[in-house]
Amino acid sequence: MFNRGDVYQSWAQLTLQHESYSEAAENGCQLEVRARANGDLVEVLVCVYAADGERVVEHLFRLPGSEWTVEQGLERGRDQAERIAVGEPVDLPVAETLRLESD
Repeated sequence: MFNRGDVYQSWAQLTLQHESYSEAAENGCQLEVRARANGDLVEVLVCVYAADGERVVEHLFRLPGSEWTVEQGLERGRDQAERIAVGEPVDLPVAETLRLESD
């Protein structure tokens, strides 16, 4: 079981259809990425949990739907989650039209 935070809970409140990706990294971290269309935005939830289920990172970012597809957002989130899980320093991308929220 994962220790979900406010960012995940906020995401889960909207029951929109989404695409998801999950993986267990070699170091035991659990990666979970979800992406969905919400109006004119693509919302991407990036979650990384330690092997014991404790939250390492939960980030929700929004991309302009005119420039990004749900699949592209999912791929971007997956890349970020994989880098976070192996301990790489990751600056979640911030574009002019991108708003970032964290717990």
